[in-house]
Amino acid sequence: MDDSYPIVKVHGDPYSCGKQHGEQAKKLVQYNVNHYLGLWNRRIGLGREQVLSKASEFVGPIRDFDADLLRELQGLAEGADVSLEEIIALNSRYEVVWSQMIPGKNGCTAMVALPKTTDSGHTLIAQNWDYLVGVKDSCIILEVRAEDKPVVVMHTEAGIIGHKGLNSKGIGLVVNALISDIDRFDPSVPFWILCRKALNSHTLKEALKVILGTEKSVSSNIIIAQAGGAAVDIESTPHDSSIIQPEQGLLVHTNHFIGPRSLSVKDKFVETSPDSIYRYSIARDYLEERVGSISKGSIKEILRNHFGRPYSVCAHEDYSVDEDYRGETLASVIFDLDTREILITKGPPCLATYHPLHFTSLQN
Repeated sequence: MDDSYPIVKVHGDPYSCGKQHGEQAKKLVQYNVNHYLGLWNRRIGLGREQVLSKASEFVGPIRDFDADLLRELQGLAEGADVSLEEIIALNSRYEVVWSQMIPGKNGCTAMVALPKTTDSGHTLIAQNWDYLVGVKDSCIILEVRAEDKPVVVMHTEAGIIGHKGLNSKGIGLVVNALISDIDRFDPSVPFWILCRKALNSHTLKEALKVILGTEKSVSSNIIIAQAGGAAVDIESTPHDSSIIQPEQGLLVHTNHFIGPRSLSVKDKFVETSPDSIYRYSIARDYLEERVGSISKGSIKEILRNHFGRPYSVCAHEDYSVDEDYRGETLASVIFDLDTREILITKGPPCLATYHPLHFTSLQN
């Protein structure tokens, strides 16, 4: 089995970047569009026309938020030979999955170690991305060299233009799904589009302004950091955001609310995925015990932890669960924000090799 991801490199104006993405990953983009449309029809009774009609309502919010990103989506649709509405539905899949399906059978473990905690004095940001097995073979590494913006490199689902990643200014971003009782599938700025604009930022201040200043229809968690030693966790609901600062130079988050401003909502994810609680404690305790000597090797070790398997930090398929809802660690990523090095696995890190990726464009 091939244990590496296709690398898609795009450059130029927004439309050209999108078109190149679509052309280079056409089959994977089309697979993802059809996969999600089929999944939503089977599981929540949303037919193709319903989804695409709803997706069309997102065009205005995306244009108002960032017209360049809308043009990139338009180019992507042309390059992949699909409709704009299909591409917007794909880029809005976070909203649909977590506000409508509520799988609650898989989650992510994310973390940051600031310079005072690491053996190298670098800022390390990492996560196990645990998600539905239906897309495990349709992900890519996407490098975007857009005009007048930092270079961005992401691990993403083909056809989605924002995800976890880092940029040439040393900004890195990882995510966790959260679900509250007030989440809704309403026209808004899609979560993955929000993540991409944050990664298009030149400074951490600029990125935080994007995340905190954008209205949301669903809950989410974003950990964002910048080389040199600054990081923050923003835990959001449609009502408000908790700003969580590092303790002992560390940040850890899984899939339940821990911020003080979340008390006005009911946490729905933790009801079906209580493993989030012990994954958080295990990762936090492990890192705290190694403050001052945390290395990439240390982070690999915690990302391979199997307490509670299959619902562990390193997650594996539970074959008693219907395949549509079954999840595992699809990718494990470690970003060194100072060197801009990416370490990534294809599949659970206990079974897969961490491949180093070096993009000279990130050194700009």
